[in-house]
Amino acid sequence: MYYFDIGSSTVKLYEYKTELKLIEEKSIMFKKGFSEEGIIKENIDKLLEFIKKVEEKYNLSDKNTKIFATGVWRKIPNIQLEDVKMSFKQINLDFNVITHEKENYYFEKAMQGNYHNRVMMVNMGGKTTELVIFNNDKVENRVNLNVGVSDIFDKFKDINELNSGITKEEVINYLETLIPENIDFNCDIAIHTGGELRFQKLVQYNLQENKFFDDGIHKEYVTYEDFDKKNNEILKNTSLDELRSLMPSNPDWMNGAKAGVLLGETIFKKANIKYIIPSDLNLINGVVKEEL
Repeated sequence: MYYFDIGSSTVKLYEYKTELKLIEEKSIMFKKGFSEEGIIKENIDKLLEFIKKVEEKYNLSDKNTKIFATGVWRKIPNIQLEDVKMSFKQINLDFNVITHEKENYYFEKAMQGNYHNRVMMVNMGGKTTELVIFNNDKVENRVNLNVGVSDIFDKFKDINELNSGITKEEVINYLETLIPENIDFNCDIAIHTGGELRFQKLVQYNLQENKFFDDGIHKEYVTYEDFDKKNNEILKNTSLDELRSLMPSNPDWMNGAKAGVLLGETIFKKANIKYIIPSDLNLINGVVKEEL
């Protein structure tokens, strides 16, 4: 079975046989140029070009493929949505936009595991961030923050430039003003989702063996102190070209890396998180888990 996760900036194709595997991905900034008319034609064309390419490569159809679109796709006008659905129909695929509530549900499904600890799950998006508090494997609380990675780019347009003069403290102080909520839920541990494990391995954070729980998935963690130290290094000393070279198959994914780690650090700071567990789980893991 094949699954598309189409978000506000990345299109991912997963294959499930005995386990879920990411087999194709492409970064497209659907938010760029977005207006009341919807997503710009250039980005729609990029999406369709990518979809047609992988449809032929893997022989995809509505019989073996499911599509889950989120984020900015929930905001496009109906006339554009119908056009997109028609374009997908022409290659025998069903385009499906899911609600924010359904997306949260699948993420929770993916994250539920044998933690035996109070654990905060952090799922960052372009405009919003979801927090889910697990207590002994049960969901205790849910909080949706009206802050996302795009808020950093709106305020600090040169965040990816080494000579920008932007400091980590400046960004974090600004982001804290966008999070008026009290998010200290007495959790020492946070699971940071959204491809963070892959990223932290590529950039070489000081990862250590997970000593808190064994769920068969999350095997490493980084202390808040080491996370902070590495983020400062990335912001000050690592160029965007260096980051992009670490992911040659989809270098555009790295365009939001600096903003993403600083939003993550802001949340961990306000929540008094001591240990951060990077995770590659996403909503598709929850979809598969439910289907099984």
